[in-house]
Amino acid sequence: MSGFGLRAFKKKATVKKFDNNKFYKHIVYGENTFGILTFLKLHKKYPGEVKLITQNSFLKGDMLKEWNCSLNSVRSEEVAQGLMSLDPRFEVFKNTDDVVFYKDTKFHKFGGRAKPHDLKSGELFFTKPPYQIQLSALFSQQDFENLDELLVEHQIHKIVASIEVCEATDLVEKTHFKLHTGELEEISCEKLYFCHSPKKFLNLVENKKELSDDVYAFTAGISNDQAISVHFKCDREITKQVGTSVLPQSMTHDWGSFIVDFDAFDPAINLQEFTALTFLSDDDVQEEDLAKKIKLMRRVIERVYPELAKAKVEQDIRFSDEYRINGSNDSHFEKLQDKHVRFLGHGAPIKHENADKFEYLSRGIYAIMSQGL
Repeated sequence: MSGFGLRAFKKKATVKKFDNNKFYKHIVYGENTFGILTFLKLHKKYPGEVKLITQNSFLKGDMLKEWNCSLNSVRSEEVAQGLMSLDPRFEVFKNTDDVVFYKDTKFHKFGGRAKPHDLKSGELFFTKPPYQIQLSALFSQQDFENLDELLVEHQIHKIVASIEVCEATDLVEKTHFKLHTGELEEISCEKLYFCHSPKKFLNLVENKKELSDDVYAFTAGISNDQAISVHFKCDREITKQVGTSVLPQSMTHDWGSFIVDFDAFDPAINLQEFTALTFLSDDDVQEEDLAKKIKLMRRVIERVYPELAKAKVEQDIRFSDEYRINGSNDSHFEKLQDKHVRFLGHGAPIKHENADKFEYLSRGIYAIMSQGL
């Protein structure tokens, strides 16, 4: 009977866990554009030694959807020049239209006599005119064409339940991190490239006391803002405006804003695209509440731009619990360079004389493209 008892079960479970232990020298953790960019850069340097871990399949089409659902994040000449200095393929063009806000049935420029409704800290960033940058500038034509094939081969779909910080004892498989999936699996690595919020990394680490003081100090200072964004494709001209409009969600309640980036209408294909964003409170993130928020967004935009109600519209929706990352202390940049975990993405520390002007996508792109990984 002992062969079928608890002792035998423990032995069987131990064997299963051992069999499911995989080691990779480089692991990129990131179900987003930053994860793909980081993986691609590392794969060229260490072919066959890099894996990209995502919870769900994340391929080129998903990246394009994420890009479309993101507002323009280059909002200063310093950021534009910083990106263009990284690669001659980067072309960044400033939108000449002023950012406007809607008040008393009219549009007003920021900085004029009319005062806007109260803006949240994350919204203030978008009151400066945007610069246009093309996603294609981040890839060579060959890389873009072959991207899905490469991602399918090297992407691992797992839910990471926790991260264990380790001291490497094996001279060949120098394990500094174990990613536990909760399914008796361990994915180990020598170097971890974390492309989500550093706060998420800290929350996942089960033995926080083993983190270096520098890593802990940096990650502990991070906070996230949640947001929902919607990309609209319309079969008619909605407005002649090009650029950013800030619309109050309510004329009577302090609910924040809907920030809308309009592309120019293309008469050749009868298409106008725009993206709208709103930040969320903790009370807004239930599925039912998100659906109400999206309906309110559509209703408010139609009220200001009546042509939208007449249009045939396609929508892509993206919810993010880390759309904006606050507290990335760039003074930690040098201290973190020799660590076995590297933070890359829109919460990464960067080295630039105007680092405070880099936010959202622009910070993530600069962090990845400017560093030798």
